Amino acid sequence: MYPVIAPPAGNARISGPNSGMQSIFFSYFQGLLSNPGCILTLASIMLHMALPVISQTGLPANVLAEWEKKYGKDADLLNGEKYFYPYSRAEGDPFLDREGREATLRIRGKVFGGQMIKYDIYRQQLVLLYEDLYGGTGSLVLRNEWVESFDYGPAAFTRIKGPYEERGYFQVIYEGSISCYRRWTKEYKMDLSSGVQNYYFTEPAREDYLMKEDYLYRYRNNRSFTRIFDAGDQKTVRTYLGQNRLKVKKMSASQMGHLMEYCNSL
Repeated sequence: MYPVIAPPAGNARISGPNSGMQSIFFSYFQGLLSNPGCILTLASIMLHMALPVISQTGLPANVLAEWEKKYGKDADLLNGEKYFYPYSRAEGDPFLDREGREATLRIRGKVFGGQMIKYDIYRQQLVLLYEDLYGGTGSLVLRNEWVESFDYGPAAFTRIKGPYEERGYFQVIYEGSISCYRRWTKEYKMDLSSGVQNYYFTEPAREDYLMKEDYLYRYRNNRSFTRIFDAGDQKTVRTYLGQNRLKVKKMSASQMGHLMEYCNSL
């Protein structure tokens, strides 16, 4: 469902200075609805051209004001491909959290708080869950190239260049001279154990990285973690890990944050 279009009922005519343009717009938009993969690049036009029509439906001004306050008057937030879930027969799901979470999104320099999203870590995309002006719900895939960062519950994610030059979402563990990031992934696999072709999603898996001089280095254990540091600091870091009985592959985000504070103090 698309949030800002409210075409007149029955044979009601569109009146006003833009009536001809609005008639053309609604005919064109009706055609777009037949394409389930259409891109909502018309959100900004819809908001400004549909306002005179919306007022004819009797929507209170405060309802429209609250909707605009949450989603904005432009197309930066409500802009993307309508989302359809293609894994109905698979076990599990592609999300970091099945139910999603409230998030603060930063899109093209603008901040949108209080948004419900699901983070698809299999396809590395964000699905926005939104309400239209009439209380209905919808979902769309946000444009990755527009999203700069987002706060997802207690975790912060940013979109940066990965180890193979691709850009993706990474959880921010620590940022400093040497930064620490974590990427979450899932795999979509086939299960033939029962003799029937079934598909399932694996549990979330993490990949841990240090960023040094704008390049990401993956680490899997204490040895690979220590080797990322300058030669003069490697022995100090290795000794610190041993004395405190720390295993980086088992450490939480909070524990890694404290470790990175120490490493950046060297």
